[in-house]
Amino acid sequence: MLVLTRRAGESIVIGDEVRVVVLDVRGDTVRLGIEAPRSVQVHRAEVYAEVQAANAAAAGRTSADLESVAGRLSRIARPKPRPPVPGARPSPPSSPPAAAPSTPSAPAVPAQPVPRPVPPQPVPPQSAPPQPAPAQPVPSGTTPDAGEGEQP
Repeated sequence: MLVLTRRAGESIVIGDEVRVVVLDVRGDTVRLGIEAPRSVQVHRAEVYAEVQAANAAAAGRTSADLESVAGRLSRIARPKPRPPVPGARPSPPSSPPAAAPSTPSAPAVPAQPVPRPVPPQPVPPQSAPPQPAPAQPVPSGTTPDAGEGEQP
């Protein structure tokens, strides 16, 4: 163990990231400040011992504990059927009736996949109908119906 003497306001450095500062000394009580990254866990010794004991107890669980929890969950997931209520309609059977055996002469037809519905596509907003192009000016001395190179 390394033993150091420090006064209030002085510090020590552990590694590259941890700094311990003596903040105050009053009688037999010393207040320390610890600067460390969040990835470094800092605990008082008594708290650290409690955490270690709790972790050891949790790790000591047996597979029997897990099996009992699994059994409870399966009972919750599949509740027992309830007795029928007098005067109520009978519920349909929970399992489908057995299918009739197929005849050897009829080939089995594979089931067709059910097509998925296609979600509707958004309709684009209506645009104004196209406007005709502006008329081009007719050069003087020609008519609009006259062909190229013809004079009136």
